[in-house]
Amino acid sequence: MNNIRGSEWRRWDLHFHTPSSYDYKDKSISNEEIIDGLISNNISAVAITDHHVIDIDRVKDLQNISNGRVLILPGIEFRAELGGSETIHYIGIFPEDCDLDDIWRKIQVECSISEKDIQNRGHESISCDLKDTCRLIHQLGGLVTIHAGGKSNTIESIGNNHEFKRVLKKDIASDYIDILELGAEKDTEVYLNTVFPHTGLKLPLIICSDNHNIKNYEADVKVPLWIKADLSFQGLKQIVYEPDYRVKIQAEKPDYKEGKLVIDEVKFISSNKKFTDNTLCLNKNLNVIIGGKSSGKSILLYNIAKTLIADSQFFINEKIENKYDFKSEDENFNFEIKTEGGFVQRMYRDPSENSILPAIKYIPQNYLIKLAEPQKNKTGNALNNIVRDLINEEPEYREEYDAFLNEVKLNDRSRDNIIDNYFVIKSRVAELENSLKLMSNGEILKKNIEANTSKVEELNKSVGMTDEEIVRYNSLQRDLDENVLKKKRANNDYNKIKQFSNEIYQTIASLKNKQDLLSKSLENEDINKYFNNSFATIETLKQDTERVISELELANNWFKIESNISKVFDVINNERNDIEKRLNPYRQTDKIKEQIDTLLTSIKEDKSALQSIDQLKKEIDNNKRILKEEKGKLFTLYEENYKLYTRIIEKLKGRTKDLEKDGLIIKGIVKFNFPKFRKSIQDLSDGRTANYNDYKILDSHDSLAEYKLEDLLQELKVIFSDIVEVNKYALIKSADKRHAIKVLLDDYFFDYWEIEYKNDKLGKMSTGKASFIILMLIIGLSKSKAPILIDQPEDNLDNRSITSELVEYLKSKKLERQIILVTHNPNIVVNADAENIIVANQKGQGDTETSSPYQFDYINGALENTFTKKGEGGDLLKSMGIKEHIAEIVEGGKEAFRKREEKYGFT
Repeated sequence: MNNIRGSEWRRWDLHFHTPSSYDYKDKSISNEEIIDGLISNNISAVAITDHHVIDIDRVKDLQNISNGRVLILPGIEFRAELGGSETIHYIGIFPEDCDLDDIWRKIQVECSISEKDIQNRGHESISCDLKDTCRLIHQLGGLVTIHAGGKSNTIESIGNNHEFKRVLKKDIASDYIDILELGAEKDTEVYLNTVFPHTGLKLPLIICSDNHNIKNYEADVKVPLWIKADLSFQGLKQIVYEPDYRVKIQAEKPDYKEGKLVIDEVKFISSNKKFTDNTLCLNKNLNVIIGGKSSGKSILLYNIAKTLIADSQFFINEKIENKYDFKSEDENFNFEIKTEGGFVQRMYRDPSENSILPAIKYIPQNYLIKLAEPQKNKTGNALNNIVRDLINEEPEYREEYDAFLNEVKLNDRSRDNIIDNYFVIKSRVAELENSLKLMSNGEILKKNIEANTSKVEELNKSVGMTDEEIVRYNSLQRDLDENVLKKKRANNDYNKIKQFSNEIYQTIASLKNKQDLLSKSLENEDINKYFNNSFATIETLKQDTERVISELELANNWFKIESNISKVFDVINNERNDIEKRLNPYRQTDKIKEQIDTLLTSIKEDKSALQSIDQLKKEIDNNKRILKEEKGKLFTLYEENYKLYTRIIEKLKGRTKDLEKDGLIIKGIVKFNFPKFRKSIQDLSDGRTANYNDYKILDSHDSLAEYKLEDLLQELKVIFSDIVEVNKYALIKSADKRHAIKVLLDDYFFDYWEIEYKNDKLGKMSTGKASFIILMLIIGLSKSKAPILIDQPEDNLDNRSITSELVEYLKSKKLERQIILVTHNPNIVVNADAENIIVANQKGQGDTETSSPYQFDYINGALENTFTKKGEGGDLLKSMGIKEHIAEIVEGGKEAFRKREEKYGFT
């Protein structure tokens, strides 16, 4: 199995002595002990840097004993005099496969450090010219490290000034030195924060053991040195090109990522040799897939995505659900993924098996540009939804947003209930006003009552009743009239209570059912108990309502059940009986009595009618007042709905703060969906019989138009009034006013996330730049640290975005999460310093033949993996190094490497 993962973090030691060094402590230590000691201390690569000597036999023996377990680089430590007592120590390190005999011969001649020279002068007196030696090391293909910082004999000694915080010989460092070897971890901060900004230089910083006795190795290791590279001299050279990203001085291994969030291996399973059966190992950081046209780059990325993404709707929406259907031509086809945590999953598996990495992000080809050009690609509000979903990826914010949505839904139901109630009341007002029209004129009734009352008095006088008796009689008659009115009012109140009790019982019963259902769903016993205790009043209210309904039940007999209401009617009836009894003495002869009774009946009926008119008027006025209050509630609730959006935007603001360090600013704004509103209203409007030019809210605004809430509310109130109150707004015949008002006052607000990058708003950017910003959003806003898959982002970006921004962004973000990216752009491959390059090839697609038995084949390795092409024929992918594949496949690859080397001034 190919277990190469490209450039990986390993412990290196670039200043290490053997018994060949004149000052080594224990000359009896064997080469086997050296290798065993290095391995036991987890050292993967070491530079043998004995003083003024390269022991060729020892170096080769160490390489043989190691047998690839430890990279052995040959090297040598020099000393230069500055005059007086000041000296500098510096080191030359050479490739593992160099012509060491030739190198050592030339060094001895050019630097005068042959055995004879050393015998004549002694090791302590040997001195080589710094500049001449550095030039020679570079000519021989080596690298130069020099003592610096807190070490003794350092570059800061040049100029007889030991204040290394301020002094670094720029001409020496820039022209002759590749790497600075510090004496302590604290020196790194001084160089990074003071020396480099002051000089404008940026060199790799290392700390080494300078070990002179392998048995005491741990004591000499100050802080581990970590280098991210292929185990080779070419790998070491990468720290010169990428001093910020390739070398670290720290206790723990850099770029830690949780094992369950890293794809470790992928593998095609194919019985017809369509795909290689080799396992491809991935790096934790940036993996770049390259290859010629139709070489299988996107196929590999797609299969990773299809195996892991839990949301199948994504593929449907993007119309790539069956983009590659290899199962139809090979029933045994499958794709397997293994995470670093040891979890394995296949694309074709039991449907009930959840994804081992469901939060993975996949950006297919042209996905970014579709989001960047929503009108052209008819993607609508997709980007805003993506931003919102990314903001809510963190559980705390998702809970806040879900709670907000629940409040909005409650408001929607409340609004509909108020509208229903409004139209019930409005219908009641219409009924009452119609009933009032059918009743007699109130003034006529009053005059008729006065006339009949006078006639009754005359009849009473005609039978000899005194004035005093008439007064008493009239008083009793008024009491009787009032008693009748009391009975009527009580009956009216009774009917209202009865109707209300039945309505509220239905509501409470529904609430009780919901409470019972929720109680059954609560799993925690204490929470369940708290919930039921908190809402115990619902059961109490239900029982009270049942009791009231029972008391009000007539069963064709008035109030047989003893209750407070039945007592009210008992009092009224007893009062009537008492009045009737007191009126009996005043009853006259049958004929007179009959006339008086007739008149009294008329008076009673007229008074009852007059009372009914007054009652109707009061009820109409009361309902109109309530109608006005309900309308006020509607618009108060509408404004409250708007405030819900402002509050949730404020709560979610904290999630976007992290992006400001990347220059991105995301600002939440409450927007009104004018197009949706306009269409919804126009669908109900009868444009044939009326025009709607007076309503500005119906003008052709887009969904991101600016507006003032007070102006919006005023426009809605005008349309409301014109539909309901003055009948000015014409509706189509099939639309009723109640539905029209529900449509009018529906929730058209939405939380819009305005995106700005370096003072440039997303909607006003070029498509290429906008695509890059969207990529930044998807990567940067995502709280998940799961891998992100990107297919040819350069297709959506302009060259400036790729070279100046995307490359730096990838270099930064790959430290946070694994990235797997398909590209044909050399700047992404080389300048983003991809840790692992996967080269894809399809047999028969290019001009070059290959002996590989597979139609689609892949190989991977580090950017620095290099060896020239091994002639024609054979396996194409294995015929050259990764660097050579990049140069041959990716247009401009050679130029990208050249510019990278020039950028860092490597000689």
